[in-house]
Amino acid sequence: MKSTSISRHFDTLEKQRELFIPNVKLLSKEQLWYRMNDGKWSIGEHLYHLYLMVRMIKVVTKCSFVLLPYAKLRRNAPFETEIHDIFVAFQEKKGRGMSAPFVIAPPKKVRYSMDIMELEKVLEGKTNELKTLVANIEEEVAGHIRFFDPMAKYPNLIQVIQLVAIHEQHHFRIIQRACDIEGTHNRYN
Repeated sequence: MKSTSISRHFDTLEKQRELFIPNVKLLSKEQLWYRMNDGKWSIGEHLYHLYLMVRMIKVVTKCSFVLLPYAKLRRNAPFETEIHDIFVAFQEKKGRGMSAPFVIAPPKKVRYSMDIMELEKVLEGKTNELKTLVANIEEEVAGHIRFFDPMAKYPNLIQVIQLVAIHEQHHFRIIQRACDIEGTHNRYN
């Protein structure tokens, strides 16, 4: 990986998954897709949403490569390598969580169609594709490839990779809180 910051953010992503995924591997398929509350996603739906998010980031990243010539010209200008947690900021400002756009909301047909091993495989596979896509982009160039995301204040490629890790951690916390509140953690273990 040519960008040390992107590499660091991918490492964070992997470490988070190493801590979280083994806990849900103990769940049966029924437990994985069980909705604790109406209108709230199951653990499986959260994980599928994370897969859809990485898939969308990969597509948008490919499209953003049209900015490579501009980014290469700006390579000597300063850029950020970190971003704030937009999910916490939104919660504090609005008093509620963000709603997922339809393109990254898990479709109803996915429920009960996959087990945890399949979900983990598609999530890891798409993440590895994203890693491969950005592996040869120098940090000084990645810092100037911007994404149209007003909510995140137009992050650069480095920040977007960190946002993927922040986003996953956000969902892991939601799942953990829901399991603790419902006593699900004890029921599933």
